Amino acid sequence: MSSPVQAGACVLNRREFIHSAASVGGGLLLAFGWPVGRLEAEQNIPTTRSPSAFLEIGTDGTITVTSPAVEMGQGGHTAMPMILIEELGGDWNRVQVKDAPAGVVYNNPVFHQQSTVGSFSVRGWYAELRRIGATAREMLLQAAAADWDVPAGELNAANSVISHPTSGRSCHFGSVASMAARLPVPQHPTLKSSVDFNLIGTSPRRVELSKKIDGSARYGIDVTLPNMLYAAIKMSPTLSGTLKSFDDSAAQRAAGYRATVPLPDGMIVIADSYWQARQALAQVNVEYAPGKLAGVDSPQISQILRAAFTEPGAVVRSEGDAPAVLARLPNTLEAVYEVPYLAHACMEPMNCTANIDAAGCEVWCGTQAPQGAQQAAASVLKIPIEQVRVHTQYLGGGFGRRGESDFVVQAVMAAKAVGRPVKLIWSREEDIQHDYYRPAAAIRFRAALDGEKRLSALECVVVTSSAPTRIGAGPAFYTGSIADSNYSYAVPNFRVTGLDKDLGVRFGFWRSVNESHNPFMLEGFIDEIAHHLQQDPYQFRRSLLQHGRGRRQLAVLDLAAEKAGWRNRRAGHALGIAAFEAFGSFIATVADISMKGPEIRLHRVVTAIDCGVAIHPDNIQAQLEGGMVYGLTAALRGQITLANGAVEQTNFTDYRMLTMAEMPRVECHVLPSTEAPGGIGEPGTAPIAPALANAIYAATGNRLRSLPLSSHGLTYSAQRT
Repeated sequence: MSSPVQAGACVLNRREFIHSAASVGGGLLLAFGWPVGRLEAEQNIPTTRSPSAFLEIGTDGTITVTSPAVEMGQGGHTAMPMILIEELGGDWNRVQVKDAPAGVVYNNPVFHQQSTVGSFSVRGWYAELRRIGATAREMLLQAAAADWDVPAGELNAANSVISHPTSGRSCHFGSVASMAARLPVPQHPTLKSSVDFNLIGTSPRRVELSKKIDGSARYGIDVTLPNMLYAAIKMSPTLSGTLKSFDDSAAQRAAGYRATVPLPDGMIVIADSYWQARQALAQVNVEYAPGKLAGVDSPQISQILRAAFTEPGAVVRSEGDAPAVLARLPNTLEAVYEVPYLAHACMEPMNCTANIDAAGCEVWCGTQAPQGAQQAAASVLKIPIEQVRVHTQYLGGGFGRRGESDFVVQAVMAAKAVGRPVKLIWSREEDIQHDYYRPAAAIRFRAALDGEKRLSALECVVVTSSAPTRIGAGPAFYTGSIADSNYSYAVPNFRVTGLDKDLGVRFGFWRSVNESHNPFMLEGFIDEIAHHLQQDPYQFRRSLLQHGRGRRQLAVLDLAAEKAGWRNRRAGHALGIAAFEAFGSFIATVADISMKGPEIRLHRVVTAIDCGVAIHPDNIQAQLEGGMVYGLTAALRGQITLANGAVEQTNFTDYRMLTMAEMPRVECHVLPSTEAPGGIGEPGTAPIAPALANAIYAATGNRLRSLPLSSHGLTYSAQRT
């Protein structure tokens, strides 16, 4: 098997490239021209990158793909290599996958960051990974053609075998890989037609499943190093609090104690084991200055959000003249929707292992942003980022939380303090109480309805925090505005005003970002309008989608309604529907419920999606199911509340997750499509909240405009019949 090329060492002239290719043990390593974006040019990223950073073909036929997307359960280590292998014509059974190290060569082509976020992996890398695979295929064919003295156009590549039908000759990729590496690199490889896809659109076994089944999969929390110590952390209960003073004399006498590391907002204690570190940390006497959030509680936050509706804001979207129409038409409807803060609650709490030596620093962690982790470590040590090596592990849940690098900073500080490798592990309580939360938000809607019972104008005033707190690098694309939703409904007069209310609670990206709450609010209000007009909610939505932009949305809406039996619902059952466009995909969901007093009985969830080219259909279904679970948990009972500036929830006892017994029956339907791929990991989270709330209204006549549903006295059970 060939030796990998070091990421970043990818600027080679023609002579250097040939010499390098001839010296790597016979494997195929490529270099080709890559379009450079503005940000990359500013960072002096070379115009020639090395596809060997993504692909190696060994003389034994093994194909190693370096995935620019991390694996956190979303299937990135399968979907990304599938795209490349499809164009390559490789044997999927010979594929191995590894994580990309930190390096600009792995920056996502869409937003120029090395981050697995925002459902950008497949849709960001689809064209580039196809190009890499096609380039390698053409070089392999040219090598075989030169060896056999036949035109390359007469050769085929499939399942890692090159064949010449006319002569009956064939060879494996590995036998010509070394020769192929010496050939000129095609700059404009021919891509397959989608009708010729053999791998894309199928569902091979995910590459990491065997490791997860046999226990060999390694997450950040599994890392062990020789001579390693362990660190526990405790931060100020008040979110804005800072360390004022501490006395660790008792901790120093605890078994296994090694060191105390003060932080601006808390304490780290290092010991021989994690349990010893926890026990010693509990004996540190700490005094905090509570900071600006002292005295702030959740009811006060709600009041601040709602009071801001009257403040001037930024108009972020304006079509027609909604204020004028609202002033002119007498038939108007108004409502306010609100959602609370939410924690990520990853099953694997935050952790990081760091080691510092004369060469620099090594970091082992599950991270969605390897360069962010690299930069965070470098900033602590004040060394060049090239001296920091990041070893990305499997992530036991990401959901946006592991796009931050606060835990990397802390681990590096701990390792620096003791001069030994240190594994820092957050407790579940710290993980829940010091998250980067999905921000609380409130939206006021006003709708104007004309004499023909049509939606003539819609005005939305959005109040939330919209500039996320960041430690480490990452894409700052969060805002709370409905304008960021790809709104498919045709409304002649539409206006969105946004107000940024940063209340001091640190926040960041949460699975589905804006769409974690926008669809609940908007689809709830659309449902209100339909009922106010005495129209069927499904048919009312159809009437707003009879235009070119709405066609894809209309198709999934129709499919979800059909599969859910919208026209033939069972006696005693109520259906709620929601549909929206997000992350390049179009999705619709129907919730089928019945009510027994205050108990919501969820019988079935039906989802339809148009996500463009479906890379791995089974994984799409898995992601839709997983997103639904995440969104249903939040809709039913998810809320982070503050009392005196401190988070009240501590663990899964009071920040409850959906259990297996509470899982409803889920049906997922993927529309065939040749459109460019859209996102999957994010869109599936959002539609269950509005669909469920709309179903509750259909069953009870009670319109719920805030989450979680448990705050309205409702309970829940799944009925899988």
